Amino acid sequence: MTSPFQVWPWADLANKFRDAASRDPDCQHMVDVVDSVIAAGAEDRLAGSSSGHISIVDLLVVPRPIPEPPYDVVAMRCPRSFHNESAPGRVVIEHLTCAGRNERIERPASEAVPLFWRFMIEKYGIRGA
Repeated sequence: MTSPFQVWPWADLANKFRDAASRDPDCQHMVDVVDSVIAAGAEDRLAGSSSGHISIVDLLVVPRPIPEPPYDVVAMRCPRSFHNESAPGRVVIEHLTCAGRNERIERPASEAVPLFWRFMIEKYGIRGA
């Protein structure tokens, strides 16, 4: 990414994704991922942000301290995101790199939390609690 990372408090992200999930149950895995960051006490190791319209929100994550641009970002895509071409009930997570070596994985939404933490470990060396 080439612009400064716009940090959202994790509690605000949780509220935003709960609101989206209340209108679209296919977004529940986004709530589960944000809740897992809070439950793991990882708010001081991960910075989160959101993109998109209120009903089409992606979760963007970078390690703390927040890097200066340009930087890599992990993006978990909302089912209604313009960047998500997966089938209903699926989750998409991407590692978007400055070097162009992007990685995209699609799995059942039930695997969203372990998939997210796999990316945090592999890309940033950050584990949950």
